[in-house]
Order: sequence, then structure tokens, then C-alpha cells
Amino acid sequence: MKKLTLLACAAAAALGLAAPALAEKPAADPLSKMFIWWNQAFKTPGAYTAENFARHFTPDATLTLEGRTVINGVDQWATHFQKIQASGADVEIVVPFKEVFEKDGMIYNYHVIRSRRNGQVSCALAAGHAVMRDGKIASITLVRHTLDPAREPLDPQCWTK
Repeated sequence: MKKLTLLACAAAAALGLAAPALAEKPAADPLSKMFIWWNQAFKTPGAYTAENFARHFTPDATLTLEGRTVINGVDQWATHFQKIQASGADVEIVVPFKEVFEKDGMIYNYHVIRSRRNGQVSCALAAGHAVMRDGKIASITLVRHTLDPAREPLDPQCWTK
């Protein structure tokens, strides 16, 4: 699984590095719109509620990271992100995504996740897809690769301090 994750991240990174510089496209897809809300909610105590997640997600929506389902249902979405929010970390999903497209009820994406915790910055590349059902997100599946500035270049969208 580790090799698959690294291959997926490397392929996504290569696509991003090989693409010509384009003007930023507006975030029009439902996944991008949800992460715009998510970023604002992260800065707003009490905003991560099951009711607010239900505006974007189906009641049984899942989050799968590196092949393991970590969230199942809007109650778990709220609880999971309330814990991260309460930890004192600062987390942001960069929108607009580096790459995003919709096909056959799915939204494929490649994006940057940047964070600060205990005075340390961290940055990851994430690639995956969301399954849509009845206009809402039914699942998000991602593989992530945390960038190590001592071993590889940081993405320009990463925080450096």
C-alpha cells in the first residue's frame, strides 16, 4: 500500500509540475466549495457540527485516507474535525485545487494541505476523489504525502513560517 501511495503522489506531483502556469480557475465544483466552507469553519469555534456537515455530505459519508476508512457519517465528520480544531493546530486546504475535474458523478482532485502545530509548519500533497450522490458528497478518498524540506522541494503553496 505504501508503494501505491507514493506512486499516486508522485504521479500527481509530476502532473502538477509539468502543467503550464494557468490563471486560477474559480472553485465551482461541490468538493472545492465544501473545502472553502471547511477552511472558514476551522477558524470558527462551534462551526463543525453534524448539521453543518450535512449541508455538504450525505448522512453516511465516509473519509478514507491511505486505504483506511477513518470517518463514517456526518456525526463522525463533526467529531473528528472538532478534535483537530481544539488541538490548537492551524490547518488549511488550499483552494482552488492544483487540479480538479468531474466525471461520472466523481470529482478528482490534487491539492495542498498546509498546517502549523506547536510552532512547526507542515505541508502535504493530497490526491484522490469524491463520490457524489444526490448533489452531496458521499465519500472522499485521499492519499497524502507529507513533504520533507530536507529531502525534497516544498510546493509553492506551502507555508514556510
